[in-house]
Amino acid sequence: MKSTLPLFTAALLLLMSTGLNAAEISIYKDKDGVINLTDKPAPSGARVQDVIRYKKKSAADFRQHQQLDEQNRREFQKQQEKHRARELRDSAARASDQAEAEIVQAREKIKAAEEYIERYNQKRRSQRRRHRKKARRIIDEAQEAQTRANAAIARANQAENKARDASADISDSSN
Repeated sequence: MKSTLPLFTAALLLLMSTGLNAAEISIYKDKDGVINLTDKPAPSGARVQDVIRYKKKSAADFRQHQQLDEQNRREFQKQQEKHRARELRDSAARASDQAEAEIVQAREKIKAAEEYIERYNQKRRSQRRRHRKKARRIIDEAQEAQTRANAAIARANQAENKARDASADISDSSN
């Protein structure tokens, strides 16, 4: 019986492709070991492997089946939309966390730059010249950190908008 699934599939395909209206399809192995598919009963002495009973469906049954398929498709699509909205919310939360970390880092760099410039301004003129490059580098790093923080905030806002839109689409489609 290990090969009944392919035989069953073949029998259904045969039934559907030839337009048979048989009440049942017999699958049997004859005395020579050949597997046969037929709409007639298996001959005596043949080893019956399977009998597929077929009930002809009415147009109403077919429409009902189509409606169930459509309902299942819509439900699956709704589940996919919910999953996508959940992923977008998670992505927005990660982007927000990253933006917060970038903001903290930018504030620390700006504070360090301000402190260095404060110390730098208190030094004598000759000492200030030696520290000018370092002061510019620190200011540039602080500005870069601020730019990264602003970009992270923009990404977080964009992710939150996508998540909000996805949630709105779900609530609109359920109404």
